[in-house]
Amino acid sequence: MKRILHIIATLALVLSVTGCNIIQIDIKNEKRMVLFYIAATEGSLSPYAEINIDEMISGYIPPQGSKDQELLVFFQNKGTDATLRKYYTNRSAQVAYEEVHAFGSGFNACCPEGFREVLEAAESECRPKYRSLLFSSHGTGWLPEGYFNQSTDEPGGAALRVKSGISEVPINLSRLQVVNSVGYDQPSKNEIDIQRFAEIAGKWHWDTIIFDCCYMGSVEVAYQVKDICDYMLASPTEILITGFPYRIILNELFNNPGRSGVEYIATKYYDMYQAEQGSYQSGCIVAIDCREMDSFAQVCADIVADARDRIGSVQRNMVQKYFYSAISDKDYFYDLAHYFKQFCTEDQYSAFSSELDKMTVYRNCTEKFLGLKLDNYCGLSTYIPKNAYANLNNYYKTLAWNQKIKLLE
Repeated sequence: MKRILHIIATLALVLSVTGCNIIQIDIKNEKRMVLFYIAATEGSLSPYAEINIDEMISGYIPPQGSKDQELLVFFQNKGTDATLRKYYTNRSAQVAYEEVHAFGSGFNACCPEGFREVLEAAESECRPKYRSLLFSSHGTGWLPEGYFNQSTDEPGGAALRVKSGISEVPINLSRLQVVNSVGYDQPSKNEIDIQRFAEIAGKWHWDTIIFDCCYMGSVEVAYQVKDICDYMLASPTEILITGFPYRIILNELFNNPGRSGVEYIATKYYDMYQAEQGSYQSGCIVAIDCREMDSFAQVCADIVADARDRIGSVQRNMVQKYFYSAISDKDYFYDLAHYFKQFCTEDQYSAFSSELDKMTVYRNCTEKFLGLKLDNYCGLSTYIPKNAYANLNNYYKTLAWNQKIKLLE
């Protein structure tokens, strides 16, 4: 009894000294979360999204009960309810999952509100210190909502237009069949503008963001997300429906995070498509260290300021494009370095290239992409302003990249 009273008295003294505040023991949090966000609500992606998951779970999956690794997969397939699942390898060495959140039948993964809800649910479930995001859906880089699928330079979504007839390529091979900004849902025409994407995802910091979406490897996208992630992986062209080499991705993001893991994923992406034959040998990839983007952008801004009179004389058809003849009216994506080379002095281009090399972890491409010869490839695309695109130009002025370098004033 005396011992108990002594303990109570000692505890009371500690509480009085600390102002009656309860002392909290700081438990170090080193949890690493990977969120695989699959918005496959549009029909052409649905079966391939399931294949991607099967490929992913054939590789490394965190063990059940892990205190420092957690894999969450958000999945909304065509005609199915959206769910957030936790995947793990159980004690019988089998891959299993449990549903941790159901979003209901009215939920849409391709709108900003849905994207925000998923990220908040994942964060509430994991409360990680480190995060990586794999975003799989349709994509059109930095373009505003509804712009890619319309026939005139008008804001808002017009009727869907599907391009086909590419020789040797099955109609569903390319994700171009239905594409929009970041994520696309055909029935509702919902999309996520890249500025909204960065705003929503930017509530947290991400080690790596991987875009398994077409055309996301643009300097405009990279600069928009530079403050919310350390590394970005994307393609400046389309991505064939097979996507990324999912079997190896999780091991790198969980067990080899950082520059070397990002470089390995990008290398394996290139190797996967380089090993194909014919039109299937079509793959372009870039991995960017976003922490180097400010220095690169300043060099670009200085060049643009000096070369203002020369920029307007650049002939767009002389610059390497990342869109092929079947979609020649979608002329929004050109090679960034080849464009700058048209108006840079020799010294300016040397400074540009030096900063580009610092910023680029890895960049590579197959010789052609769906028949398009890639003679000049720096890994990042850019927009070349066109007077006929008045509405698009006005939108472009709102992007962080343009506000920095003042390509359009």
